Amino acid sequence: MNRYASPLGFGLRLRLMLTLTAVAIFPIACVSYVIVRDEVRNVTRTIDFEVRNAALAAQARFARLLDQRELQAVAAASSPSLRRAIRLNETNRLEQFATRNEVLLEIDGRQYGRHLANAVTAPVQLVSGGRDVGSVVAQLPVDETTLQRVTPATDNGVRLAFVSRDSPEPGGTRSATLPLGGTVGIRAYLPRDIESSRTHDAYMRVAEAGLLALLALMLLTFVLARPLLRTFRWTEEQASEARIDALTGLANRRAFEEVLAAEISRAQRFEHQLAIVLLDLDRFKQINDSFGHAAGDVMLRSVSHLLTSLARQGDTVARWGGEEFVAVLPETDLPGARRFAERLRRTIEAHPVGEMRTTASCGVATMLPVDTVEALLAAADQALYEAKSNGRNRTETAIRTSSSAVA
Repeated sequence: MNRYASPLGFGLRLRLMLTLTAVAIFPIACVSYVIVRDEVRNVTRTIDFEVRNAALAAQARFARLLDQRELQAVAAASSPSLRRAIRLNETNRLEQFATRNEVLLEIDGRQYGRHLANAVTAPVQLVSGGRDVGSVVAQLPVDETTLQRVTPATDNGVRLAFVSRDSPEPGGTRSATLPLGGTVGIRAYLPRDIESSRTHDAYMRVAEAGLLALLALMLLTFVLARPLLRTFRWTEEQASEARIDALTGLANRRAFEEVLAAEISRAQRFEHQLAIVLLDLDRFKQINDSFGHAAGDVMLRSVSHLLTSLARQGDTVARWGGEEFVAVLPETDLPGARRFAERLRRTIEAHPVGEMRTTASCGVATMLPVDTVEALLAAADQALYEAKSNGRNRTETAIRTSSSAVA
């Protein structure tokens, strides 16, 4: 064997490896950059979710506390001693009654009891002798004690504060403000130092992982890098196309069912409310017959834009098929879902597309604790059928019990 062959072969292999590595650096670095960017974006989305979830939990707890105060006010309004004091115009007894029951009485233009300047109120009508004489006002103070009672027992660094609903969001801080009553809102926010720490940790984790992956790919997989990247991009595009309706750009039925299954699981786990709205355009076939299918497609795209503009952040709107659309509404009770459906219906009715006009029928259903995807959709579909049967251009709600969901 030629003793010079081995050093020469090693040199060729080394130069080839360095050449291939130099060519591989740019595409691999681009992929690493995309991964780093997406990871940091995921951290930001997680922070936004935690902040909004904390605000929603605090809002729900505050509403329950106010409901308790309102129930106390209702009980006070039906008290025989209060009615007797009103009938006899015993102002001292009225004052004592208001103080003892921690309510504010407003009777014939006069107030009895302590008026809390910083509180959310819930008035209960007071009737005596067949006439409206005033109200019993439940008051929930907006103070540190109430804030502690509505603060969820979590340790993720999110802070809560009562603020004016018109006050601007603090700059440089991830926050979410939700209304409570009057001009008062609850704001959940993550302090800057915690947000910066999480973002920095995400950068470091991804940077370390990306560097190791880059070194491994440069040394081992240059030949496969380009076809692998091409395959990855093709797979990603195919997955995206499989989940999006080509005509409207909304989520398609398959994607919606996946989202709904995940939202049902989350609602059951955290005992949150969940609602869906199934919407069908009325007499859509007449539009196709009168203006053509191309015009019908324009109408469907216009309706999809209206639905997207009216949906909240966190809601999911999808094309269910044909001229049917569906929306999943997390953290929404039946009255709230019905208001949303009515807003959709009125907006569609008020926005013609050229000479084309249409209306919509809506079916609304809320999740029961034992619901499945099929059961919840079936309830909304039945409500939609009733809306169609009752004359179209209306909203019907599914009245359900746990036994009906099991059946």
